[in-house]
Amino acid sequence: MSYETNDKVVFKFKGAYEVGVITGKSKTKDSIVGYYIRSEKGSGYSLVPVDKKRRKGNPDYPVIDSAMTAAWNKAHDNGDVTKTNLFAKDGVGHTRHNYADDIISKGLRFDGEGGNMGHMEKRNDFVFPTVGPRSF
Repeated sequence: MSYETNDKVVFKFKGAYEVGVITGKSKTKDSIVGYYIRSEKGSGYSLVPVDKKRRKGNPDYPVIDSAMTAAWNKAHDNGDVTKTNLFAKDGVGHTRHNYADDIISKGLRFDGEGGNMGHMEKRNDFVFPTVGPRSF
């Protein structure tokens, strides 16, 4: 399974499922080493593998669950689960949390506007209420 920037994924971390957005990937010439993820609660993870533990016996490292991701994305597309406001764009930046709809409608601005990489909310002048992480 392969993912692109801004794809929403479900991953397991410390025994609990979380929703996140792919913010990038690390790859070698022939394969993807892992993905960079920003979770709904605001945590960032690097080199996250798909469907296999990166470190044998270490439950404290996140792993993308492709079956849960497919099921969640199908339910999300059908409107059966609450949407997530996570967003990422290559070369520009990503949100740091799952922000409320009223914040999104006010128009978040990218730090990276003008060609610099950054986050979306840092340049805005208001406090950001978050929807926060969902629980499974």
